[in-house]
Amino acid sequence: MIDVEGLAAIALFMFWIWALLDCIATDSAMCRNLPKSMWVILVLFLPDIGALAWLLLGRPEKASWRPGSVDYASPRRPVGPEDAPRYSPTPIITDRRSQELDDELERWEREKDAKSPELDKLQEELDQREADLRRRELELRQRELDQRELEQRERELGE
Repeated sequence: MIDVEGLAAIALFMFWIWALLDCIATDSAMCRNLPKSMWVILVLFLPDIGALAWLLLGRPEKASWRPGSVDYASPRRPVGPEDAPRYSPTPIITDRRSQELDDELERWEREKDAKSPELDKLQEELDQREADLRRRELELRQRELDQRELEQRERELGE
């Protein structure tokens, strides 16, 4: 009735295809015992033994049945922020640490205020250069317009 050898051959072929796709789709850093390229060659050229070796020796531990999947442990319930290890009902920043941070902020503001005259001088210099560049650009545009007008007149006279 049913050819057992045919079914076994089809099952082995499907297992080989699955192992080959899984090997190709798996991240190379996750492969065990051999580099990924060696596993692909092994599974490709030694179908039955290579696929079985990949399953037992090369495939990442705790990988799901889908090819290339490395989703080891998805949470069984929704995870809220209170489940994070960093969460604590009591404040992490103590009064002493808060004072240290306030002192550091004040020190930074004093340094910024001390550098403010230097920054103002640099800003003035940049503004002056920008104004000079704008003036030069306007002069250049005017020269171009004059040149075009002169060429236009020469064309009209030449015709």
